[in-house]
Amino acid sequence: MANILLGVSSGIAAYKSVDLMRILQRSGHDVRVVMTENATHFIGPETLAALSGHPVGIDVFGEQNAPGFDHLDFARFADVMLICPASANTVAALTAGFADGLLTTSALAFDGPLVLAPAMNTKMWLHPATQANLATLTSRGVHIIAPAVGVLADGDIGVGRLPELDVIGAELERILTHFRPLSGVSVLITGGGTREPIDAVRYVGNRSSGKMAWALADEAARRGAAVTVIAANVELPRRSGITYIDAPTAHEMQAACVAHAADAAVILMAAAVADYRPVGQVAGKIDKSRATAMQIALERTSDILSELGAARRPGQVLVGFAAEAGDQGRVRAREKRIRKQVDLVVHNDISVAGIGFGSDENIITIIGPDAQERTYPRASKAFCAQAILDAAAMMLTHDAEDGRP
Repeated sequence: MANILLGVSSGIAAYKSVDLMRILQRSGHDVRVVMTENATHFIGPETLAALSGHPVGIDVFGEQNAPGFDHLDFARFADVMLICPASANTVAALTAGFADGLLTTSALAFDGPLVLAPAMNTKMWLHPATQANLATLTSRGVHIIAPAVGVLADGDIGVGRLPELDVIGAELERILTHFRPLSGVSVLITGGGTREPIDAVRYVGNRSSGKMAWALADEAARRGAAVTVIAANVELPRRSGITYIDAPTAHEMQAACVAHAADAAVILMAAAVADYRPVGQVAGKIDKSRATAMQIALERTSDILSELGAARRPGQVLVGFAAEAGDQGRVRAREKRIRKQVDLVVHNDISVAGIGFGSDENIITIIGPDAQERTYPRASKAFCAQAILDAAAMMLTHDAEDGRP
């Protein structure tokens, strides 16, 4: 799953952007659209907005007629930018570095892989200026998907026709595979909070929402990983392209982790697993009218992280999480990393109100071996997921350099 910025420039082939978007979405990608003003004469932005689920960018000045930073927002969003169709004018503008509209401004601000699918009349395609522009763009690392030969809009037959959309989709996937650092890497993530039954109605649980795990899964998938999420009572939207396994209790979480951990290259244990569970679930519902007080006997659950730490294979990266408060909590997180035999521990600072469980933000410290630590101030869980996966990917790189599988 990747974030794709689809640029639509002027040309009759612009109408095909609707079907192209659907192809990309069926592959699990999130697609946003920016288009030139002239392209709106061929395909309405309302159609693209409705199908993408995002506003379509057209004007540098936006709807409020005031300068903004939409071009930077589009550029930051994208893992890859695909301009399809790319007109001769857009090709020339990109070659010269013009920023004369939102599409070209976004392209100039984007520092990832840029892909062009040109479509134009044969004479325009073969013109020396167009060919020179394409050669310049290619020398800068821009990927050009060559047009096909066929019947053109004006009835001529020749080169310049937009390639078949499945060809464009396949080429984009190839480019994404090359640029996604976790392509082919299996990542296992646990998330949410387990619920340990007292009776058929009541349970012992915690406040974990699963938002951190969901952010990790989205980011790992965006980087090309094959992602499996073991979810404990998470009520969040599930993304296509990610495998989800429900494990409501600590026992079910332990069984699922043992079943899937051996095949994972990276394991991120973000779930809040109950440390204790009631001894023996009561059938039906406890009748509260029989007593003014109730005692519940508890027993320890399995220490899943320790089990995985003891059993992990060489080259496997294991990341634990520690929801602790303040500096003393960070000390306990350091001790946990050593005690549980894991590569990294992410200390979630829950001493600050408004972050942590149920929030979209967090304050984390990533604790690694040899007293390596990095603290990130209050930030979105999406940003935290990027930092955590950056650190985990570095551990994978180090394993490869050490010659370990």
